[in-house]
Amino acid sequence: MNVTLYGAGGNRTVRCLWTLDEAGVEYTFIDRDDLASREELRRFHPLAKVPVAVIDGQTLFESAAICTYIADRVPDADLISRPGTIARAEHDQWVAFCLTEMEAWLWNSAVNTFVLPEEQRISAGLEQNAEMFKRSASVLDAHLAGHDYLVEDRFTVTDIIVGWCLNWGRRQGLLGERPALGRYLERLMTRPHCSLARD
Repeated sequence: MNVTLYGAGGNRTVRCLWTLDEAGVEYTFIDRDDLASREELRRFHPLAKVPVAVIDGQTLFESAAICTYIADRVPDADLISRPGTIARAEHDQWVAFCLTEMEAWLWNSAVNTFVLPEEQRISAGLEQNAEMFKRSASVLDAHLAGHDYLVEDRFTVTDIIVGWCLNWGRRQGLLGERPALGRYLERLMTRPHCSLARD
């Protein structure tokens, strides 16, 4: 594969970098700060956001889609189950759950804490966002109490996608008394290619 990844070090780009490294794919990384303007990035993403991957001349945005595609393209890395299997459906399930029931709440809080200009922020929902994230984190904690990983009880790209979100929640102090999630993140952080922030 010929891969160019546009991104930034601390955001969802981390998922793509980790997946590429786990898959053993060589790539060119262009930091968002190296782009001349947001308009230049808009050539790849309609909202001028990162990450964006250009793979063999085709453009993809949204980190979960990029990571899933890379895992599919490198079957020897064994990062994802085959389409049509229940394990692949479980990948789709946990990724959708992560993005809709967990990450959306974190992102809304971020938007209304530091992304938007102060005069556009709405702080009324911040506490509710935290509670909704915690509710969903409890679902994952219960599942991971009996499993080391999310799909087939082995490390897959699902863990990269979901693990990044959980680590964001951890850094916001939202995991609380959910010991299985703490052990899960510790397992992920022992992997040589893990790109999760540890602070």
